Amino acid sequence: MGTLSTITGSVPVTPAQAVHLLHGRLTAAGWQRMYTGDRGRVAVLSLRAGLTVWCWGGQFRWRDSSGAQVTHPAADPDGAARLLGAADRPLAAAAA
Repeated sequence: MGTLSTITGSVPVTPAQAVHLLHGRLTAAGWQRMYTGDRGRVAVLSLRAGLTVWCWGGQFRWRDSSGAQVTHPAADPDGAARLLGAADRPLAAAAA
Protein backbone atom coordinates (compact mmCIF):
# COMPACT_ATOMS: atom_id res chain seq x y z
CA MET A 1 0.00 0.00 0.00
CA GLY A 2 1.12 3.52 -0.69
CA THR A 3 1.10 6.49 1.60
CA LEU A 4 -1.66 8.97 2.14
CA SER A 5 -1.04 12.67 1.73
CA THR A 6 -3.22 15.53 2.78
CA ILE A 7 -5.15 16.84 -0.17
CA THR A 8 -6.94 20.10 0.34
CA GLY A 9 -10.26 20.61 -1.32
CA SER A 10 -13.89 21.23 -0.69
CA VAL A 11 -15.72 19.57 2.17
CA PRO A 12 -18.13 16.87 0.95
CA VAL A 13 -21.77 17.92 1.05
CA THR A 14 -23.49 14.58 0.43
CA PRO A 15 -22.73 11.03 1.59
CA ALA A 16 -21.99 10.11 -2.04
CA GLN A 17 -19.40 12.90 -2.30
CA ALA A 18 -17.80 11.83 0.98
CA VAL A 19 -17.60 8.19 -0.13
CA HIS A 20 -16.19 9.28 -3.50
CA LEU A 21 -13.42 11.23 -1.74
CA LEU A 22 -12.71 8.32 0.63
CA HIS A 23 -12.57 5.93 -2.34
CA GLY A 24 -10.01 8.22 -4.00
CA ARG A 25 -7.83 8.38 -0.89
CA LEU A 26 -7.88 4.59 -0.49
CA THR A 27 -7.16 4.03 -4.18
CA ALA A 28 -4.14 6.33 -3.88
CA ALA A 29 -3.01 4.24 -0.89
CA GLY A 30 -3.12 1.03 -2.93
CA TRP A 31 -6.54 -0.41 -2.14
CA GLN A 32 -8.17 -2.27 -5.02
CA ARG A 33 -11.54 -3.79 -5.90
CA MET A 34 -13.70 -1.43 -3.89
CA TYR A 35 -17.38 -1.07 -4.65
CA THR A 36 -19.62 1.92 -3.96
CA GLY A 37 -23.34 2.48 -3.70
CA ASP A 38 -25.48 5.55 -3.22
CA ARG A 39 -29.08 5.88 -2.06
CA GLY A 40 -29.23 9.64 -1.56
CA ARG A 41 -29.01 10.10 2.21
CA VAL A 42 -26.83 6.99 2.61
CA ALA A 43 -23.75 5.89 0.66
CA VAL A 44 -21.63 2.79 1.10
CA LEU A 45 -18.10 1.68 0.26
CA SER A 46 -17.30 -2.03 0.36
CA LEU A 47 -13.57 -2.53 0.86
CA ARG A 48 -13.32 -6.30 1.30
CA ALA A 49 -15.27 -9.15 2.86
CA GLY A 50 -16.14 -8.04 6.38
CA LEU A 51 -15.25 -4.36 5.96
CA THR A 52 -17.91 -1.99 4.68
CA VAL A 53 -18.02 1.76 5.32
CA TRP A 54 -21.42 3.44 5.50
CA CYS A 55 -21.84 7.21 5.32
CA TRP A 56 -24.87 9.11 6.62
CA GLY A 57 -25.55 11.95 9.00
CA GLY A 58 -22.13 13.49 8.38
CA GLN A 59 -20.28 10.38 9.62
CA PHE A 60 -18.39 7.45 8.14
CA ARG A 61 -19.28 4.27 10.07
CA TRP A 62 -17.74 0.81 10.06
CA ARG A 63 -17.03 -2.09 12.40
CA ASP A 64 -13.52 -2.86 13.61
CA SER A 65 -12.08 -6.38 13.85
CA SER A 66 -13.69 -6.88 17.28
CA GLY A 67 -17.11 -5.79 16.00
CA ALA A 68 -17.14 -2.39 17.70
CA GLN A 69 -18.59 0.48 15.68
CA VAL A 70 -16.12 3.14 14.55
CA THR A 71 -17.30 6.57 13.46
CA HIS A 72 -15.32 9.36 11.82
CA PRO A 73 -16.43 12.73 10.39
CA ALA A 74 -17.34 12.51 6.70
CA ALA A 75 -15.69 15.91 6.27
CA ASP A 76 -12.31 14.19 6.88
CA PRO A 77 -11.88 11.43 4.27
CA ASP A 78 -8.08 11.60 4.71
CA GLY A 79 -8.38 10.75 8.39
CA ALA A 80 -10.87 7.97 7.70
CA ALA A 81 -8.54 6.50 5.08
CA ARG A 82 -5.66 6.50 7.58
CA LEU A 83 -7.81 4.79 10.21
CA LEU A 84 -9.04 2.17 7.74
CA GLY A 85 -5.51 1.52 6.51
CA ALA A 86 -4.23 1.07 10.06
CA ALA A 87 -7.16 -1.18 10.95
CA ASP A 88 -6.57 -3.40 7.92
CA ARG A 89 -2.81 -3.94 8.41
CA PRO A 90 -3.14 -6.78 10.98
CA LEU A 91 -5.62 -8.57 8.70
CA ALA A 92 -3.37 -8.17 5.66
CA ALA A 93 -0.39 -9.53 7.61
CA ALA A 94 -2.40 -12.53 8.78
CA ALA A 95 -3.46 -13.31 5.20
CA ALA A 96 0.15 -13.26 3.93
